[in-house]
Amino acid sequence: MVTSIVSTLDGEGKVTKEERATSHRYPLEGLLYDEVVSRDGKPLDDNEAEEEQERKDRFVREAREHAARGTEYKPDEMAVRFDEELMSRYDITLAETEVIGKHTCWVIAFEPKPGRLPDNRRMDKALNRSTGKLWISKDDFGIARVALDMREPFRYLWGLVTTIRNVSGRFDFDLVQPGFWAPIQFDLELDFRVFFKNIRRHIHSDWLEHRPLDIPSVKSSDVSLNNKYTSKN
Repeated sequence: MVTSIVSTLDGEGKVTKEERATSHRYPLEGLLYDEVVSRDGKPLDDNEAEEEQERKDRFVREAREHAARGTEYKPDEMAVRFDEELMSRYDITLAETEVIGKHTCWVIAFEPKPGRLPDNRRMDKALNRSTGKLWISKDDFGIARVALDMREPFRYLWGLVTTIRNVSGRFDFDLVQPGFWAPIQFDLELDFRVFFKNIRRHIHSDWLEHRPLDIPSVKSSDVSLNNKYTSKN
């Protein structure tokens, strides 16, 4: 369960509008899906519930279409995976050690490498202009925190001509069970311009709880049959 607050800010950083929502994140079609269950502390009304069901149906339909074509479905083009492909675009240095919660971490600083970097999607433009730090647990190398800061603006066309002027974010994770780190908090500030309108947003999310999935046990014979089927198909 995740709570999110999206705040609209004026030029002085004061909140002019605030929207709150609670979502249930769960596996759907082999991916993670966020289903909104309430807004501003109230259950969805009939229109909101209908819109949410349409969004879910569209997610399922597109996921199945991609699966049928054998292509990867990326419903959120702005999502970031902290993997080898991402980190290969940065120069990395060991900065210090720091304690985050109960975890002693190495602090790894990174900045974009000189020269041409991957630029295949909109998020790449921000990542290629971002510096930041990773907090890596000394116990099991899990990521306890990520901080990003983008200061160099860029323009793109996303329905409207938009200039992204600044992005600052922090992602916090915790060890919810041995070997599994899960998000617990997300904080992001955006400053952008659409044509002649300046827009500032502050997005904050808290993961309220993590529950294990109730997955039926699988017999070894079933696993063997599944492996045979997979190898043939």
